[in-house]
This record gives sequence, structure tokens and C-alpha cells, in this order.
Amino acid sequence: MTDLPSAITRLRASVGALMKVSPTGQRDENGQPQFTVNMVGSAWCVAGGRYFVSAFHILNGGNPRIPVDRFFLFLVPDNGPQAYHFPVTRFVHEDGPNDYAVLEVDAGVSTVRAEPLPATFERIHDGTAVVTCGFPAPEIHAGQLDPLGNWLGGQFFLKSHANTGIVSANYDVTQGVTLYELNVGWHHGESGGPICTLEPLAAFSVMQHYRNVQTPHGVVAGPHRGVGLGVIASTLRELGAKVV
Repeated sequence: MTDLPSAITRLRASVGALMKVSPTGQRDENGQPQFTVNMVGSAWCVAGGRYFVSAFHILNGGNPRIPVDRFFLFLVPDNGPQAYHFPVTRFVHEDGPNDYAVLEVDAGVSTVRAEPLPATFERIHDGTAVVTCGFPAPEIHAGQLDPLGNWLGGQFFLKSHANTGIVSANYDVTQGVTLYELNVGWHHGESGGPICTLEPLAAFSVMQHYRNVQTPHGVVAGPHRGVGLGVIASTLRELGAKVV
């Protein structure tokens, strides 16, 4: 089995954070357009240093993506001091019901590259050890944008976060759609990050949502869940994903 330190190092080389830049429709005193900026989720490289898998709901709260919103992917190699950003140029696949998005970035803006992570479409059994990685959303203290909404630089603390656990349950909700529950928790901003087996190290789902649980004190967040990657298998194969 892949040891955890090695697995986490490999995951950090694949996983990035997604920033959303949304025009407000307002202008400042100099007539320049105004924007809101937020880190909304995570994504992991599936092929070529340019194709990434994430969760659909981070794009617009589960609603259809707003076309004028812009997105930028940030890589932080080895959780070091420097973050590198890449504009998202295309959404290859958007699947609201299964909460998946596949996007393409302009990898040519930097010599830094994300490492592709293998994927598996096999059913993962209960009790299987898993590892996750994502970027808890930081507070953005300062940011600079040009009039088109291109990110020019800013100030925020952006570091990826890894966690481990097991598959606590797996079941089919409809034909061909497998839902996994895990005893792994995650923070806002980690949605879209990979959920991986350790042997081999391969993504089989992404961090998406949780099941509501009724308690004497009301409904609370229950087991965290993710849909199996099999629902987007054809897209990932077309993009050149390594399947194990």
C-alpha cells in the first residue's frame, strides 16, 4: 500500500484551488468595474497538466454557471510560499445532477505544472482506506484585478489540507450512479478535491456534500458523500486520463 506521506505529496502536486471572480454591475469613483472575489472550491488534474475535475455546485451554489463569472486555478507546490494562477479557459463537462465539472486551464502561462492523478471507475468496497486533499477557502485580504476581471495579485493564506479515513458505505442511487459515504470530514473550499484509494493511489470520487441527519435538536450535517467517477468515465477517457 502507498504510504501516507508519499500519497499526500503526490496529491498536493495534483490539487489546486478555484477562485471565482464575479462582476457586480457597479463601478467605482473612477468608472472602473467592480468585482467580488472568492475561493470557492478545489480541483485535481486528470490529464496533461490542463484538465481538472471538480464539483459542479461550487460554480454557482448548485445552479447553472453564470457565463460572465471568471475562474482561476491556483497551484501551491509543496504548500510553499508561492501560489501560481491559471485562467480557466473552458468548461469541458458540467453535470449538475451528479455534481461534477471538468474544466480546462491555460497551462502555458507558467512553467509550473500540475501532475495528473490516476482515476478508477471500479467499485470501492466499505472499509477501504481513503485519503483526500483540498484547499480550505482562505479569507482574501487584498486583491488586484484589471478591468476585465483578470487576477493580478493579492494577499491570502492558501494551503492544501489532507485527511484520511475509510469508505463507510457505498450504494447505488440509480443505475450506474454509485454514492460513497466516508468518515472523513472536509472544510468549505475543499469541495471538488479528490477522494482516493491508497493501493493504487487513484481518485474514485470527489468531495461533494453530506447527508442530512435528523436529531432531537433538528437536522444536522451527517456523513460526507461523493458520487463515483464512473458517471463521467467517457469524458475522462477522451481527455486522456490514466485509468487503473
